[in-house]
Amino acid sequence: MYFESDKEVVAFRKKLNPYRKQIRVHQQANARWGNRLWLEGDLAEIDLIHVISSAMANVFIEEHLSDIIIRKITNNYYFSDPDEINCIYDFSMWILFDPDSDNQYLRDHVDTTKLLQHIFFVHLKDRTSIHFSAILHFRMAHFLDFIQECVGKAIEEFKREEDHQAFIDMLRHYVEKKDPCVDLIHVEQGENFIFYNEKGEVISKDMLRIWMYQAPLYALGLHENEFNLSPLIAMSPARIKVYGDDPADPKTLTITNIFQERVEFERKGVSILSRLD
Repeated sequence: MYFESDKEVVAFRKKLNPYRKQIRVHQQANARWGNRLWLEGDLAEIDLIHVISSAMANVFIEEHLSDIIIRKITNNYYFSDPDEINCIYDFSMWILFDPDSDNQYLRDHVDTTKLLQHIFFVHLKDRTSIHFSAILHFRMAHFLDFIQECVGKAIEEFKREEDHQAFIDMLRHYVEKKDPCVDLIHVEQGENFIFYNEKGEVISKDMLRIWMYQAPLYALGLHENEFNLSPLIAMSPARIKVYGDDPADPKTLTITNIFQERVEFERKGVSILSRLD
């Protein structure tokens, strides 16, 4: 097999390290093709092909994928701002490789690494001599289409994030300019927040609606039937104490981004009443 760059060879051989007792790699510089490698091994042929396919997929990911993604962002979608390009790149890699179940639908539940390994496997299984660059140029069309789809979805996520951040910034500005209506609100995490007043009494939905009717929720892009963020915007507390088990809860992060230093998080475990100032 032939690799044009030394970096490709290093990445390839690194991936074969766990098999060094079973696979022996010989290397020779080749003026025409860069680097010539030939392998001898004790593995069954099909197993050897699987190992080589995995190693070549790793070379592609380490040495070529970033450049391909960035070219698609800049050449296909015409982004030029470095911060935007970096953000879309991060979203692209998240979609392609992060095992988070929230993103798998964005790549149609395709396992990116396995798809790449399969492309190399199909090319390798009927050949004894291969050129890595030839595979990149002539055998990757389907995978490059897949990358383009994922980059497009990454751009959609980026734009949603931009819109969300603009929304949060607008609410933060509103809260900063508005005088607090109450001193302290206690918030208990859950599927929906439960709100308590300074005395530790649950604030009923009817009372929350009274607060919400007095605030310009519609102008702020909030819904009158939303009972997590809207009540806090309407009450605009000077302090918010959140009780729960998950400081990274999305609803909690949202109110922290809006109210900032006004928010204090405490691990749930003791009743809210016992923690009242």
